[in-house]
Amino acid sequence: MSRYWLSWVAGCLGALLVTVTFSARAEPTYATFSIPDVWPWAYEAESGEQRGSLIRLANRLSDISGIPIRAELRPLRRVIREITAGDVGFTFLFQSPELDEKAVPVHKVMNVNLLLLAAADTDYPLDLQSLADQRVAYIRGTYLGEAFKNNADIVKVPVNSVGQAMELLMMGRVAAILASDHNILRTIESRDVTFRQFRYQRHVQGQPAMLYRSRSGSEDHADKFTRALEAMAESGELQSIFFGQAE
Repeated sequence: MSRYWLSWVAGCLGALLVTVTFSARAEPTYATFSIPDVWPWAYEAESGEQRGSLIRLANRLSDISGIPIRAELRPLRRVIREITAGDVGFTFLFQSPELDEKAVPVHKVMNVNLLLLAAADTDYPLDLQSLADQRVAYIRGTYLGEAFKNNADIVKVPVNSVGQAMELLMMGRVAAILASDHNILRTIESRDVTFRQFRYQRHVQGQPAMLYRSRSGSEDHADKFTRALEAMAESGELQSIFFGQAE
């Protein structure tokens, strides 16, 4: 009787272990993303829904790769801190030498141009050397190339959005704005202004926006995301997300 009871208990425990193991394997494996909360790249709408080009991109990466993604919107500096500390698996950021040392660049998402923007009724040259001692607005915490990072002659004015920078520009409180063509395009489309009110000069051509993986992020997920990005680039979907019709 005792042996029968022990065999029965052992059988039940074995069945339970198999069930638990199967359930654990059946659970989806999520990829965690920390995404900069910077309009129009990513933002929370009044409805509470996450929107923006990077949110659309993350959703499509999930659709194509089959990997569920949990994305959190964070201030830009916190995103950098989380990806370098390994608190999240992935993020999207402009490529920089410093970030390349602290995280793993997985694949280029898109090349964007960095533009210096000024009011149309001004005539001073739009380059950093000519703007010495002038106030230049830029998105707080954004990497905008080594020339801007190391320039100590201009007066750098950090702002939260290109929209805020345009207001400062129209009031004459800054001489220029340094931002990506994607951000400038979307901001002009969303405001009661036209392209004719501005002039611009290209500061950096082809600044890569990258998918980064933290040291703790899944390499398998990274491989699948890479294949998804390659397919989206080939089909033209990436171009449509960033430079097609806005949401």
